[in-house]
Amino acid sequence: MRTDSGLSAARRAPSVCAGPCDGTAFREKKDKVRLPRVGVKAQSGAGAGGVGRPSWQSSRSADPGPTVNGMAGRRTNIALLGLVPIAALSGGLMFLVGSDPLWPVALLHGAVGLAILLLLPWKSVIVRRGLRRSRPGRVTSTVLSVAVMLALLTGVAHVLGVILGDRAVSTLALHVGAGLLALVLVVAHARRRRTRARRVDLSRRSLLNSGLLTVAAGGLGVGLQGAGALVAPAGSRRLTGSYELASGNPAGMPVTSWLFDAVPELDARTWRLTVVSGGSSRGFTLADLGSWDDRASVVLDCTGGWWSRQEWSGVRLARLLPPGATGSVQVTSATGYLRRLPLTDELLLATSVEGLPLSTGHGAPLRLVVPGRRGYHWVKWVLQVEHDARPWWVQPPLPLR
Repeated sequence: MRTDSGLSAARRAPSVCAGPCDGTAFREKKDKVRLPRVGVKAQSGAGAGGVGRPSWQSSRSADPGPTVNGMAGRRTNIALLGLVPIAALSGGLMFLVGSDPLWPVALLHGAVGLAILLLLPWKSVIVRRGLRRSRPGRVTSTVLSVAVMLALLTGVAHVLGVILGDRAVSTLALHVGAGLLALVLVVAHARRRRTRARRVDLSRRSLLNSGLLTVAAGGLGVGLQGAGALVAPAGSRRLTGSYELASGNPAGMPVTSWLFDAVPELDARTWRLTVVSGGSSRGFTLADLGSWDDRASVVLDCTGGWWSRQEWSGVRLARLLPPGATGSVQVTSATGYLRRLPLTDELLLATSVEGLPLSTGHGAPLRLVVPGRRGYHWVKWVLQVEHDARPWWVQPPLPLR
């Protein structure tokens, strides 16, 4: 039985034609009718996702998609965009500060680094997804991933006591270099692929996830520090992250220089120290400085990841200046390296260490000893001391050469 009522009515009704009633007009009208067709694609949609659902909808719903959805990927990128600079800044602060209380900064630096480590599984999904597509910035993204992984691995290795202090590049130096490279690449990556925070990122669920990440990073940090304490002897590690090395044994201290400073060739017989103060200058030979025998037991905390306590002897710098002098002093090396420091009675110009003359690698004939400051303030191969009233902090926080 046919169910098309429209066609049945048309067949039963008498034909009324304006023209010849030979059926031609009806056939022309019938030819213009387009009946709905149920195609193969619509039928396949019923099997995949329900009756009447188009095939393109059913195929999309059947695709499980990536492991990390767009929302989770965006939040991961936002978290890393904040964590990487915090890790770099806290690490830089540990470089700047020598003996002052550092435990809050040290804990922050470690916790942030481990939080980045915990986010790597989510970020790896995003990276793999991005590498499948050819678009600008792939090289930057790849190098950034390698730099972050190198910074994390060398940081964990250093905590566990792998310092490589006697090598050309220490573990901590690799850690710092990779961290700085990662910071630069994060800025470049963020400018190319902007990710903006949204109001939903402050939802209860997001804050709960952030709290869980913080707790997990803190717990992992406690475990890592505990493992490091088992490896290193008690009291051998300072809050700066440095491990004790060759205390009381100057020959065991590594020979290090800041960046690309090379050991100069100096003749102790012709060497002179020039001291400038109040518009006048005065020269001192090594024999002149030998008339004093000031001593101090001071820790040299090197940014290469080790520290060593030695007894240094020479002359207190204030003795070479007019009585009652204040202000700051700029100490310059034979290599052109220089640092400015506040003038105190603790500054020592050393000619010997542990009763032995300084070696060339350790700054002979004269080296500056600065208690409470990191090793890059301890200028080696000193040629000139300039005293004036300028503030000591009017200089780059870290040497630029």
